[in-house]
Amino acid sequence: MSDDKLDDRKVRNMKIVSINDAPKKSNDEIEVVDFAEKRKQNLLDILEHMKAGIEAGDIHEFTATSLDKDGDAQIHCYVGDVAVGVGLFEIGKNILLTQYNGDE
Repeated sequence: MSDDKLDDRKVRNMKIVSINDAPKKSNDEIEVVDFAEKRKQNLLDILEHMKAGIEAGDIHEFTATSLDKDGDAQIHCYVGDVAVGVGLFEIGKNILLTQYNGDE
């Protein structure tokens, strides 16, 4: 399999929905953003994206983690068994490590 086909497959089948809510700025332009409100809206947008996928039948199982205001992590999942949950987290970790570009 050529590198082009592998990259195309990764883009189509695995993606990072959202990771960073920092504004994009050019040197000439300064954008003022209410980060608390933007973060809240981005969190809700991701949940709406997942809800739409579930309603369309595209998402059958999922795992997610969250961090609350006190810094405590939680896991949210709907999976057939523990092995599937662990597998989904490992796949997510792989996607994040191989496709996240902090410059984007």
